[in-house]
Amino acid sequence: MNIIVVINLAVAGFLVGANVWFFFLQSPLLISIMGRDKFVPIQMKLTKLLFKSLTVAAVLLVVFAWFSGGTQTIFGAVFAAASALVAHFFIIPRALKAGGRGRAETIADGGDHSVAKFAIEGSGPSAAFWHRMVVVFVVLILIGALVNIGGTVR
Repeated sequence: MNIIVVINLAVAGFLVGANVWFFFLQSPLLISIMGRDKFVPIQMKLTKLLFKSLTVAAVLLVVFAWFSGGTQTIFGAVFAAASALVAHFFIIPRALKAGGRGRAETIADGGDHSVAKFAIEGSGPSAAFWHRMVVVFVVLILIGALVNIGGTVR
């Protein structure tokens, strides 16, 4: 295995690992410890940072996949990069704006601090659509990274 292939796998692994950690492990744990009101502002800042790093990593993945070879490897990388770019420049800014409005609604209503409620609608009812779109694009990035890994190890 040459160094380009190893770097390709490391970058794809980062895309998978960062998403799994951020959305499926860290978020539920922090919301249950901190409560929704304290968690949401921190999560919004971290989401912005996460998607910057995911976008850079996904674009780098395309470069490494190109030199690693294989149609599936390249397709997965391009799919992950396209998903990350759309999320970073289109979905995330709108989701964060909606999250601010949703947070105000939740605080005004007395709020439901459950993890399940946050997973469904984000910070509040007006943020539900954009929160779900973030989840969709996280899944798309994961699919692209996993297709890339599958093509690389084949």
